[in-house]
This record gives sequence, structure tokens and C-alpha cells, in this order.
Amino acid sequence: MLNVKLKVLGVTVCLEIVRGFCLGRTLKLSEQLSPPRIQYGGCKLHQGFVNPPLLIKVGLPDINPGRVKLAKSLVEKAIKMHKIFTIQGPYPVIRAALKARGWIEQRMPQQVQQRLNSDSRSNDAEEDNSEETEKEKEPDRLHSLMSRLVRNEMVYFYWTNRRDAISTNNLQKEQIINHFAKAGSFTTKAGLCVNLRNLHWFDTADPDSFFPRCYKLAAQDEKHAFIEDYRRTACTSLLKYVVEKDQNIQCKPLVPSETVTTALKVCQEYLESLEHGDIDKSLETLLTQEQWEGFLNSYYLVAHGGAHIEKSENFVSSCKAMLQKLEKVSPQLGIDGTQNIWIVKPGAKSRGRGIKCEKRLDQILRLVNIDPMLIKESKWVVQKYIEKPFLVHDTKFDVRQWFLVTDWNPLTVWFYKKCYLRFSTQPYSLDTLDSSVHLCNNSIQKHLRPSHQRHHCIPPHNMWLDDQFKAFLASQGKEALWESVVVLGMKAAVIHALKTAQDLIESRKNTFELYGADFMLGMILQPWLIEINASPTMAPSTCVTAQLCTAVQEDTLRVVLDRRVDRSANTGDFQLIYRQAAVEVPQYLGINLVVEGFAVKNPCVFPPLKSSQLSSSKRGGAVKEKESAPEKVQPLPKVIQKAQENKTSSSEASPALPPEPSISRVAIHLPVTVLSVDGGSNFEHFSKKHAEVLKVQPTTATEKKQASLRLVMFNSNSPVK
Repeated sequence: MLNVKLKVLGVTVCLEIVRGFCLGRTLKLSEQLSPPRIQYGGCKLHQGFVNPPLLIKVGLPDINPGRVKLAKSLVEKAIKMHKIFTIQGPYPVIRAALKARGWIEQRMPQQVQQRLNSDSRSNDAEEDNSEETEKEKEPDRLHSLMSRLVRNEMVYFYWTNRRDAISTNNLQKEQIINHFAKAGSFTTKAGLCVNLRNLHWFDTADPDSFFPRCYKLAAQDEKHAFIEDYRRTACTSLLKYVVEKDQNIQCKPLVPSETVTTALKVCQEYLESLEHGDIDKSLETLLTQEQWEGFLNSYYLVAHGGAHIEKSENFVSSCKAMLQKLEKVSPQLGIDGTQNIWIVKPGAKSRGRGIKCEKRLDQILRLVNIDPMLIKESKWVVQKYIEKPFLVHDTKFDVRQWFLVTDWNPLTVWFYKKCYLRFSTQPYSLDTLDSSVHLCNNSIQKHLRPSHQRHHCIPPHNMWLDDQFKAFLASQGKEALWESVVVLGMKAAVIHALKTAQDLIESRKNTFELYGADFMLGMILQPWLIEINASPTMAPSTCVTAQLCTAVQEDTLRVVLDRRVDRSANTGDFQLIYRQAAVEVPQYLGINLVVEGFAVKNPCVFPPLKSSQLSSSKRGGAVKEKESAPEKVQPLPKVIQKAQENKTSSSEASPALPPEPSISRVAIHLPVTVLSVDGGSNFEHFSKKHAEVLKVQPTTATEKKQASLRLVMFNSNSPVK
């Protein structure tokens, strides 16, 4: 007799294998199991190996009839109320909150769940929710039984950590899902970079006032624009260096003063181009390629190598005056600093992977050219690094801010009142470009040990609640700036970014999506949007995220589910900050076109025009007879007809070729009506032209003296639609 345990349909059962006979509930191995095989102690038992056939005694867990009755009752109620849900990914908070509302889960097959989770870990554009996620409890017997009972029912709520896990084209109208289709237009670094350049079509705001300038290096025009921007920034950085550098420091002069003169000239040309709108003028017209290389080498010696400029004290006043002029037209002058540092990012990766900081132009271009696949897919972006951020105890940080979109037409945005700060493990310094100093992603910093030089008020887990940051601002007398500058600026930046992507998203009712925006704060606490993440991580990696991530998931369900039933329901810490006026979308009528009109009465018959075969060949063929005209035209005078007949007969009798008659072409322009959709289904009459017959020029002097023929054809009573 062998005692083994097998897992059948997710339930662990005890099998007692006996030879020849068995008491109680049994399964005959040769008939019930396929393939008829059991492995025990490294030995495989098959039907053919044992005679007589094996019988399996199954010791199933006791089934409580009362529990079965309760499960059936709850399932019937849930099906009637359309409360069946499916979750892909580790979201224990969402699962528990839905069950508390009477929803029943239809669990995905284990193989499908594992495959989707594996794909989500390799997905570049979305954050990973599989790491450091609290272990979910095993489902109790009641929920397992109910999940089994609804395995063939329609799912009415999907929560996934991948946008392509469920195809929205296959969903019914009443099914809810937590991802919009084609939202990658603003949740990737490259997409956000391109979209915000079109902000002037949607709003009067300037993207340079909240989004550090960014370029896609795969496009040649943008690569050229970046090189110009880098050179111009090098000039302004040199002017800042002259103003901010302590002139009392004595060192050997290495760089000639002409370098400052060149920088002032470039900045002046830039101001003039903005004033006069001369978009055709380029920096290459000022300096040749060799001159730019020489200027940048001198700039590197000064800004990066600490070299001194000859007689730099003579240029301080002129540099200050130029910087004041530039400050009026360049909103990002305050974040540029003197090092001209740029951050290079793979355009469709998350969690800080592949991001590097560089400050030399040749190094940036060389770094991008390393991976030709990313160049081919247009995924490399370079963005201006904020060299002068707001620091907390001399440590850099960024802000993770959640927001929720429940509709794209009308655009409806919910802003979460709570956020948290993520610190780097090392004190801030521009002497090194190491990621431990400049990248605040928790996915990077959690693997690093905090520096002993960092302030003791920053916790080892590198995170702060927003309340802790507000207390820090209060200690510096800046508490009021949190609401008036930081929060207000973050709301505006989110709305601007969403407006530029509105036309690119496939809007669908009963769809929502939670996003995580990352911000940096400037010296005056002005927020700068860095990127927007789809499927932001909900991993309770620290005590801060364990508190806030749980709350934001529960409040998301309050907005999405509870408010559908009761418009006055509590939405937690979500605040409705923007709701656009609905735009009526015209109904699509298909491509079947209908032409309506009236039959043309009394068509005009043109007199026949004859010519020789040679003349016809010269004109590329015989003259085709034109269509009938709307009105009857007066016949030609008899004198002209007779002259024409005589001319034709003489040409046939004589072998010499007569001069070719001048025959004018008839241009008929029919009325045209063009459909125009402008905010609705309005028809706009584009143009209506009447048909005209141009002049037929007489070919002889006699005909010129006798008459001139002008035919005008029109029929205003025969419109064409």
C-alpha cells in the first residue's frame, strides 16, 4: 500500500493506492486518470506494471453543505449584479477591496498568470509591480469554491499591470478595464518629448516653463537642434562661470579672453533671432565646425577643468547684462548651471534602467551610437539636466505624484492629494555623475548603502511623506509655497501633458487608468515634469509606500466603482481638478457616397470640327467631342459655316498642308460640394463654379472681321451634391 498526495484542481488530496481492492470512494487507475501514471519515491507506476489494475482511494476534504449553499447564493447575486472580476498581477489590496464589495474573482489559469507576469517584468514602458510585493494569502475555501462556480461567466472588471494583457476591441460595452489603448504616446520619454511641442495648439502655456527641453536623437533634425542647443548652452554656461567665479583666486591663465567674446556674440545673435523671428539663421553661420570644436575645448577647460580665463574680470558686467536679457526669454536659464550636463535616456524603459548623465557633446553622441537598435527604433532621448535643484539637507530628491484619468472625452482628471519624496543615497554634488547621486529611482537606490555624510534626518529607506516635507518647508519659512507653487504647478503640468495626447488616445467608456508622474523641484520650488509612468509600482517596499500605495488603490476603486452608483460617494484623497466640455463626435457614415442631381435638358451640340490626319497626330489624337452642355447655343452664322466648308474642301483637294486651325479647349468646371467636420456634422459649401466654354478664335482675317464666337454654358438649376 502506498500513501501519496496529489494536487488535483488546486485541492490537495490524499491517495491510498492498494492492490486488487479498495474500500470507500475509489478511482480506477486504468479508466479515470489520463495518463494513468503516479510517481512515488522516484518510481513510476503504470497500469501495465501492476496486475490486477491499481485502484486509488481519494480522501477529499469534507464538504460543508451549508458552505456550498452560501457559495451558490453569493454567486447568483454577483452574476445578477455583474460583479465578476479578474486580476492579473500581484494586487492584494485591489482583490481584498473588491471582495469586500461583494465581487467574486474569476481566477486566471496559473499558466496564463505566470506568462503575463513574466512579460510584465520584461516590459520596458511600464513600471514593475512584481518586486517586493507582499505575499498574498491563500484564498479560503469559500472564495475558491465561488471562483470555481463563475469560471464560465462574463468578467465585468479587469485589473492588469499591462496595457496589452486584454484587448479592448474584444470587450463588451459594460466591461470595465484599468488601461486605455495607445496611452504610450505620453507615458514614454520619447512620446512625452514630442507631444509637449504641440502644446501651443491646445493651450497658451509654454512647455519650457515646466518641462526640461528634450530631443529625440534618432531623428536627424532633432539631433541637429540638440547640437545647436548644447553649443548655445555652453555659451550661457561660460557667462555664468565668469559671473559666479571668485576672481580673487590666482591661477595660471590658460584660456584666452576671446572665448568670452565668442560666447557673448553667440548669445546676442540668439536674442536677435528671437526678436526678429529669423528662423533660417543658424549658429553654424557664426562659427565653422572647427571653430566650434575649439570653443568647446576651451569651455571644457574652464567649466570642467577649473582653468582661468585671461582678464575675465573685464567681462563681468557685460556677462551680467547679457544673462539678464536671456532670463527674460529663456525660462530654463535658471536650471542650466555652468556644467552643461544632459541626461541620456532610453526612450521606452522604466525604473532608471540605462540612464546616464554626460556633460561633453562627443560623449553624448558616442553613447547614443553604441546601441544601433535603439537608434533604429527612435528610442534615445536626451534631456537637459536640472543642475540647480531644490535640496533637502544637501540631498537630491524627486516627487512621485499620482493622478487618475477616468475619461478622455470629456477629459476628466483626478489628482491625488498625497505624494511622497524619493532621496538619493549620496549628498548632491556635480563633481561626479554617478547614478547614486543624480538618480532617485527606488529601483536603483534600494541596492545602494546610504552615505555616512548624508544628513541623519533622511531615513535609510530614502523616502519621505509629503507631510514631512511640508514640515521641512515650514522650518525654512516656505510652508505656504507648497500649495501655491508646488501643488499648483504639478496640477497644471499634468493637465498640459494630457491635453497634448488627447487626440492620440483611443477613448472608451468604462475605462480608467492610474498614472505616476515624477517631478523635480527647482531652486524656487517650481515643479519640473520629468516623466509620466503607466502602471506605477504599488509595491510596499518601505513604510511610506506601504501606507500610500494601499490608500491610493482603495481610493481608485472609490472613484471608479462607488461613484458610479452614488455621485456623492466618498472619493478619498482624489480631487477632481479638470473636466473638459464634452465634444460631440460625428457619426461615421461609411465610405458609400451618393451623387444626386437633375438630368440635363436641351444639350448643346457643337459644330463638327474637321482636320487632317497629320494634324490630329500632331495634337496627340483626334479632338474628342465634348459632353452635352446645359443650355442650347445659337448656331453659327451662315457666312462662317460657308467659309469653313470651303476651307475644308480645298484642304482635301490640295496635297499641300494648310495651316493648322486654332481650336480652343473647352473647360467644364462642375459644381463641387465638400463636407467639412468642424466641431460637429456641419456642411460647408466649399466652391461652386459654372462651366465655361472658352473663346473659339477665328483663323482668318475674314472671320475676325465677321464675328467672334463666345459661348457661355451654365445651368444654375442643376446643382450637384
